Amino acid sequence: MPICPQCNQAELTVCRENHHYVESGLGNVTLRAIAIRRCPGCGASFASIPRLAELHRAIALLLIRKPERLVPTEIRFLRKHLGWSGADFARKFHCSPSQVSRWESETNPTPMSNAYELLLRTLVAQGERIEDYQQHMEEIATVAEARPAVLALVLEEDGWRRAA
Repeated sequence: MPICPQCNQAELTVCRENHHYVESGLGNVTLRAIAIRRCPGCGASFASIPRLAELHRAIALLLIRKPERLVPTEIRFLRKHLGWSGADFARKFHCSPSQVSRWESETNPTPMSNAYELLLRTLVAQGERIEDYQQHMEEIATVAEARPAVLALVLEEDGWRRAA
């Protein structure tokens, strides 16, 4: 058994408990029946949270599927899940950093427009960190006319794919 890192006196005991996962930045996430190491000497407790990246992906998917609008802490969580700073988010969404701050403000929030919220949910649903998104949006903005894309698809064993 490991020794308590707080008091260095007692051996930690392990039990399964629910854990209010405030470390996520969200106030409403509870992890059920996870291993908690507790010190019988000083009372300190330590949650053991396995597969953290997978947990954060699961939280993100639950957030984008919720039927209600996103609240500021959820917007911040999803932005961070995408790996973006506030400045990155503003650049990629073609808005000001102060606008991002207002969306994420817990004291005086400005709701995201439906279009921005839908875009955020869609990007999270794709499950990819998009690095060249800014360049792609700038390229799209410079094209004067809209034309239908020429798409060729081929059915492979695992589903439809764009043909080369």
